[in-house]
Amino acid sequence: MKNHIFMLRKKRGIKQYDMARALGVSPSYLSKIETDTQEPTEKFKQNAAKYLKTTVEKLFNDQPIEEVFPEFTVGLTNKLWAKRRELGIKQYDMAKKLKVSTPFLSKVELGLIEPPEEFKQLAAKVFKVEKDELFLAKVEE
Repeated sequence: MKNHIFMLRKKRGIKQYDMARALGVSPSYLSKIETDTQEPTEKFKQNAAKYLKTTVEKLFNDQPIEEVFPEFTVGLTNKLWAKRRELGIKQYDMAKKLKVSTPFLSKVELGLIEPPEEFKQLAAKVFKVEKDELFLAKVEE
């Protein structure tokens, strides 16, 4: 079962280390949970949901994050993170394929920076989708 911890944590500006310490787990354990490489305990699920001020049901499920947390569609500029996660590709490996640094890819996925056109074209080619399926049109507010 997938979870939405990473996106909620990032959206709220919480460092992985800080959340792990608050929950009484190691950062590496939290990382494994976030990347779906380890199944969390029931106690962890309850504590994580409480810490992120949501429910276990909303935090741990296989639905796209924008369906569970509609606020994630506000300001969403791309679907890179969702597509990468759907395919089970680690961020480091995707950054190598896209010939960028992991921090750069992270910032693009979170919508913190607008990538250059060449990056968008390469990402669409790597994911084998149309560019418009990955990168959304900017909405003027």
